[in-house]
Amino acid sequence: MRSGDQFDVVVENLYRAAVADVSWESLCPLVNELIGTDAHGLTYAEDGSNGELVINRGGFYLGEESRPDVERSYFQDYFARDEAIPRLYGLGDGELVHRPDLYSDREKKTSAAYNEFHCTLKTQNGLLLGIDAAEGYSLVFSVGNSAEREGWGDDQIEVLMGLLPHLRRFLCVRRVLADANALRVSLAELLDNKRLGLVQLDRSGRILEANDRASDILRKRDGLRDRGGVLGAANRDEHAELQRLLARALPPHSPQGTGGSMKISRMKDRAPLVLEVHPVRRVGAAADGSQLGALVFVVDPATRSRVDPELVTRFLGLTPSESRVAVAIAGGRTVAGAALVLGCAEGTARAHLRQVYRKLGIRKQTELVQRVLSLETLG
Repeated sequence: MRSGDQFDVVVENLYRAAVADVSWESLCPLVNELIGTDAHGLTYAEDGSNGELVINRGGFYLGEESRPDVERSYFQDYFARDEAIPRLYGLGDGELVHRPDLYSDREKKTSAAYNEFHCTLKTQNGLLLGIDAAEGYSLVFSVGNSAEREGWGDDQIEVLMGLLPHLRRFLCVRRVLADANALRVSLAELLDNKRLGLVQLDRSGRILEANDRASDILRKRDGLRDRGGVLGAANRDEHAELQRLLARALPPHSPQGTGGSMKISRMKDRAPLVLEVHPVRRVGAAADGSQLGALVFVVDPATRSRVDPELVTRFLGLTPSESRVAVAIAGGRTVAGAALVLGCAEGTARAHLRQVYRKLGIRKQTELVQRVLSLETLG
């Protein structure tokens, strides 16, 4: 029997995992137990340059541990011939499918992926949930067979769908941090980040601190502003939406709020700012007795690289994967951040980067940045 306490613990740790306060590996047994399965997987996907969906690696978690060997086996031996993959391209946000429904009756008898990989790992009768988060970026959250009964119970489905908004929040925040080259940094280091605006709010929603990037945005009062210590928007409707978002993130009588995102319009035909509001668990009081209640990430799309990886492939002679790594690094991400974009292991991204340097005949990151960003005007 699932309890509300179990669900709350998983949700709290999802929010903590998003900012690397805990690892996903420490969370995976809690997720499996809550859903009632022995395995789950995360598969990242992004829009390709021609509008197609590019499915990349994520992670596979069996029991209480991460299993990169299983992930490697699937992508090396089964992915290219898995009949289900093209049918996942149209999986919508919040759409739940039963794995057997992705295979025809004939394929259920002949498919190597279905009869070897999924049968061996007891994921043949699993479920897959589509999650759209950041623009052009999505996640397929898959779970193995039910460990409680032959099929799936309504209570299990209800829990899985209840996790949907929180999994979406996890993905959004991880993408924002990857874009800002800040996947594995402390809160203090986030305040020093030059690419990402960060505003810390106390439990009552008042501004505790803002880093230099966010302070500069607030000072200009172009869309987002500091209204006497309260974060606000210049547009009346957007201000009301922001206050509703902050109220959900900072409920007065609950230890765990719900995050969300919105856009803040700006003048002079500039692209809108993107806000990601991320509640944090109750922590020790600050010097003034206040408690940190939420982080507000302020994303300015102008800070992102505008080079299409397809241009890099076409003009610099790199493979699509090498091009995505090159664009990610040129945009200020670390190798770990580039790995998240590709949905692959950090070692794989590093190997792609070595190939990029070899093919371009360069040795320094500054040279790579110059070569990639020189293509911006061709986009």
